Amino acid sequence: MTTTPVAPTRDEPPFKDNSGPPGSERTLNDVLEQSRKLQQLVQQASELRDPVARALTQQCLQALLSFYGQGLARVLHLVGNRGADGEPVLENLLNDPVLRTLLLIHGLHPVDLPTRLSQAIQKVRPYMESHGGSVELLSLESDFARFRLEGACKTCPSSSVTMELALRSAIEEFCPDLAGFEVEGLAPAADGKPTEGSYVPGHSR
Repeated sequence: MTTTPVAPTRDEPPFKDNSGPPGSERTLNDVLEQSRKLQQLVQQASELRDPVARALTQQCLQALLSFYGQGLARVLHLVGNRGADGEPVLENLLNDPVLRTLLLIHGLHPVDLPTRLSQAIQKVRPYMESHGGSVELLSLESDFARFRLEGACKTCPSSSVTMELALRSAIEEFCPDLAGFEVEGLAPAADGKPTEGSYVPGHSR
């Protein structure tokens, strides 16, 4: 099966997250952008010609990530030790889109990938249904997901693209650690050929 890569977009998502404080959506976008920048810096550090500079830079990056990771782990530990009093605080920490991303980067988020993927689908489903569409998870193997768009999006190219962008935005929020995903059932392109999209979160093409 041949797929057509779909480049990540920097456009505003087709729906807003109003669950957090003012500016939380922009803050999440900033965190995602910083994560991409960090990946680029790590890659650049690994390509330095001077072996001493390369090793020192990599050690600095690893030490910095470890430092902040230990701080986040300490926060979770202290809140968790509060028992029932700490449960609502812990829930808020885990559900905050910005903190959720940081916890996932450091491997500290206690909710597994399948559960968070289901949460992403649940978030975007009302938006899709309001536009006469829906999405179905076909499989999740080796941290790679396959979806199928259904409903009105199967016949309208513009609606199809909008549905895919909504799904992509939700996945970036809930599952930035997903290796990638593929979307079936996209409306035919202008030339009439079937279109399928594949995407790897956090990577530009």
